[in-house]
Amino acid sequence: MSEVRTDAVRGFQTQELTWTEADEPALGSLECARLSVPLDYARPDGGTLTLGLVRHRATAPQRRRGVLLIGPGDDLGNRGTLLGAQLVGTLPKEVLAQYDVVAFDHRFMGRSSPVVCGLDPEERFWVFHQPRDFDHEVRFQANVAAKVAEHALDILPYANSRNIARDMEVIRGALGEQRVSYLGYSYGTYLGAVWTQMFGEHADRVVLDSICSPDWVWRGLFTDFPPNGERALTRWARWAAARDSELGLGASAALVRASYDRLLARVDAGEPVAVAGFPLDRTLARLLVVGMLNSDRNYGFLGDIIRSAVHGGPLEPATTGFLASMFGQPKEESGTVAQMAILAGDWAWPRNVDVYRRDMERAARSHPFTGAAMAGIKATAFWPVPPSEPVTALGEGNAAESVLLVQSAGDMSTPHAAAVRMGEVLRHNSRLLTLEGSAHHRVFPFYGDPGVDEVVTSYLIDGVLPGSDVTLTHREPQV
Repeated sequence: MSEVRTDAVRGFQTQELTWTEADEPALGSLECARLSVPLDYARPDGGTLTLGLVRHRATAPQRRRGVLLIGPGDDLGNRGTLLGAQLVGTLPKEVLAQYDVVAFDHRFMGRSSPVVCGLDPEERFWVFHQPRDFDHEVRFQANVAAKVAEHALDILPYANSRNIARDMEVIRGALGEQRVSYLGYSYGTYLGAVWTQMFGEHADRVVLDSICSPDWVWRGLFTDFPPNGERALTRWARWAAARDSELGLGASAALVRASYDRLLARVDAGEPVAVAGFPLDRTLARLLVVGMLNSDRNYGFLGDIIRSAVHGGPLEPATTGFLASMFGQPKEESGTVAQMAILAGDWAWPRNVDVYRRDMERAARSHPFTGAAMAGIKATAFWPVPPSEPVTALGEGNAAESVLLVQSAGDMSTPHAAAVRMGEVLRHNSRLLTLEGSAHHRVFPFYGDPGVDEVVTSYLIDGVLPGSDVTLTHREPQV
């Protein structure tokens, strides 16, 4: 792709936003607007995309200090507008008083020029698809990539994190703000780092929570996961073993793990296994557990589900309600397609299938819970177009005045080591806030730890980073 024109962003920042009432129940009372951005920032006079935005106005306009822009998606491909709605119901009152909270769906998904390719339900789980064998997985993932290429080949060169960062700059300008603050989770932490690397002079207060390692882009995201998954499963197994009288899964972590492994063997052999009438296949029997291990607050629900799957019997009503909320807002196909396109658009994946065969076999032996699924070949290995730009080099030259990194010590999806690494890269302008005694993805404000909420709120309101990295021990809020 040719050089990005320096005036391309500025030319789109003069748009006037028209805010209307939300037209989706999940967005509650948020206001909605639409914004045009270039498909290709090197050719801004060519095609355009439409971004969907939502806003919650500061509740104390006389004390308003600006915009808190929410990074799109917790995990890549999840809708930023829905995350914005969740945050409006959860953020501390003082943050809501002083900030307009603005969120958006990143290009090609949700409310932002979504792309769909007719993926079937199994193909939508391409990230965590559990292989039958390596050759079958090669065919499966290649077919997923071919489907996307058939429907979206013309837009794939323009799906990458750098273009999303440029979209954020259009949003900032259209909002009439010289600087905006930012809050991002998981993939949103990498996006925030890219945005501040490219446009840091326009960053006010930046909070990155549950952090992706800058070294992951992007094969490392997959190969780093299996050992983290094993640790998370072992942590839950110790919890379940202490409750053997209730769950009957084993009186030690090893026995609990053996109960779960026998369940997986039944599913892999094709035996019908269901929980509350919901059938589990070889992928879902693992993916469901992975999703619930993202928070130690889910341990009781997970114990009830595995008990029901192993021994039969109904779920507790609270577990049924939790599952209904977990699957009540399924990920849209456009999010799956955009996720795939950005993972391939940021970095060129190896084409040699033997690389993936070796990694899958090694990970399956050493980390049997998720090793085969995560370290094996992915659709991105068959991508039809190369990345249009190099990976963003983070660190030196990042002009953001300050960045607060927030991390749970026991987070499975984005482990503490990844946050430490981001802190090393941004050593000149960041501080790391670690919450010990917790295993949770998305800490502020969702976990509800009073110490974390106090530190982050103080930073957003007063703009002062801690003088050094901070470690807190989790404590439950006073009721």
